[in-house]
Amino acid sequence: MRNLLEKIVEEALALGAEYADARYEKIYSTSITISNERVEKVSTGIDEGVGVRVLAKGAFSFFSSNVLDLNLILKQLEDAVKSAKMLGESRKEKIELAETKTFKDNVEVKALKPPHEVDLSEKISFIMDLNRLSRQVDSRIVNATSILSDAYDYKLLVTSEGTEIEYVIPRIRFGLNVVAFEASKQSWYGKYEASPKGYEFVNEVDVESFAKTIVSKAINLLKAEPAPAGRFTVVIDSELTGVFIHEAFGHACEGDTVVAGESILKDKLGEKVGSELVTVYDDSTLPDAWGSLKYDDEGVLTRKRTLVEKGVLVSFITNRESAVKLGLEPNGGARAQSYNFPPIVRMSNTYVAPGDWSFEEMIEDIKYGVYLLGSRGGQVDTSKGTFQFNAKEAYLIEKGEITKPLLDVSLSGHTLEVLMNVEAVGEDFKLRPGFCGKGGQMVPASTGGPHIKVRNAIVGGRR
Repeated sequence: MRNLLEKIVEEALALGAEYADARYEKIYSTSITISNERVEKVSTGIDEGVGVRVLAKGAFSFFSSNVLDLNLILKQLEDAVKSAKMLGESRKEKIELAETKTFKDNVEVKALKPPHEVDLSEKISFIMDLNRLSRQVDSRIVNATSILSDAYDYKLLVTSEGTEIEYVIPRIRFGLNVVAFEASKQSWYGKYEASPKGYEFVNEVDVESFAKTIVSKAINLLKAEPAPAGRFTVVIDSELTGVFIHEAFGHACEGDTVVAGESILKDKLGEKVGSELVTVYDDSTLPDAWGSLKYDDEGVLTRKRTLVEKGVLVSFITNRESAVKLGLEPNGGARAQSYNFPPIVRMSNTYVAPGDWSFEEMIEDIKYGVYLLGSRGGQVDTSKGTFQFNAKEAYLIEKGEITKPLLDVSLSGHTLEVLMNVEAVGEDFKLRPGFCGKGGQMVPASTGGPHIKVRNAIVGGRR
């Protein structure tokens, strides 16, 4: 396959391209869904193909193919170079790529039990047991859905500049969603775990404890009361902190968004954007983290990127193209969902750095506030800097104590206002795995941080 990719980039240059890269990928995958101890879906598959980018006359063109026939690919390549030249001739602003080191490397994330070598019956048995356990915990659970997905991903990148990177990474992800019902009241709770490992990861998880925790959360939410609306001092747990910093702030730090003028952070490098207690990282180098990778999909070595240092915006996440336009170094932020997609600027593991406050210290002086945990989704406008997130669960804080659970609580407002109003950052820290969507692509990404305390936050409604 290496010979095929080398032939593609050589031919691209011969056709007049200034730069070319070719990515081959082969993914073994499984997906299983079980609802109320009944198998709803089982799918397995192998996806294989190449994705090719060419830069000619200052414009990119991209194509992909799951038919690995050299003659067919070369015909597509010829059309791609022609398209790039036509686009380039009409562009006033030409695309340039920042200079970067070239690498030849073989990166393999080791798995003791690679996903594609584990029997399907073993996978179904595991996720069925999780489903059954959750239904046995409490009779008020009326629906339980457990989900398992895995992948074994082999990638090879060859560029016209001499970079050649081989990558092997396994992934496994499972989760449980339950619905509880009692006396005309209904509640939901769900949670997922994931790791870039093989099926040895399953053995590291206490499945019974995992199921019981999710069920107990759903049962407790049956007692929830309507939330107060208005501005309050709030404490946000590590999961919601992570979702906020990823969705409301991290996307605004992506270089292509900044270049396009769709970020509230445009022209704010070096300026204060939050409390001096706030430091934010996007770190692709964290060991065993869901969003980590040694090289991005342009072959650039990744790094720990400091986005905010003590409240000051100090950098953006970049690919080679946006780095030139922003006058920054490329820092390994180009990622593609698969060979079917071109690399675009993406986050990896984005989080707020921990501080030195205990949870008890955070809430002790709050006479009337709200404690928000987790996220059930929401919406963000990076160009206006506004957001709204729905918490998975929430509790009233009264006279320094966590009291009754609250129903359907939302947190909303202006991103920079919230960051400026951070008045305590916890000493605890958690990172949660998830997926990030952008430009029609989904990539693994982690989010997290400690508990944070924010004054004057909008709760229970949208701005």
